[in-house]
Amino acid sequence: MKIISLLSIMLLLVLTSCDTSTSDTLIAKNQLGLLDPSTRIDELNSILENDSIAEFDLESRNRTQEIEVFDSNSKVSLVIEPNYKSDSLVTISEIQILDPKYKTKKGLGIDGTFKTVYENYKISNIQNSINSIIINIEELGAYIVIDKKHLPSELRFDSELKIEANQIPDDAPFRYFWLRFEDSNQ
Repeated sequence: MKIISLLSIMLLLVLTSCDTSTSDTLIAKNQLGLLDPSTRIDELNSILENDSIAEFDLESRNRTQEIEVFDSNSKVSLVIEPNYKSDSLVTISEIQILDPKYKTKKGLGIDGTFKTVYENYKISNIQNSINSIIINIEELGAYIVIDKKHLPSELRFDSELKIEANQIPDDAPFRYFWLRFEDSNQ
């Protein structure tokens, strides 16, 4: 009887540790917590019930309106860009992640440094702009922006220069972290 009871407890522990439910703060390809490409904007209040969502008007003609999500401390944690599929169907196009509680399984979040990207992800490309570089991580559907002030001086002032990953300092912090949602029906 004790063996059966012990086996039952062990089985329960294994099952609870293998929980495949979605974390509310997990960043993955086409996923941020419970949000995915099929999430409708009008569902945000019920999905993000612990957060506050700024008022938005999907009926307006302003198709560039971003939706701010505030955490319990009234800080903006996410900025959502709507994807207008039709007049009645509006989903998520992109999400800017501002809150460090959102992380990938490998620990990548807005509070990370380039080292986390370099050691854990394949960089699809690096775009050089006037004041920043944009690092595209295709396997996540994410792009990260690093301010050029964190680069060596010889890389800061020429926006035509091709910048390689091994030229970016490990400790370069992120300025922006964006997650794109790809529509599987395209």
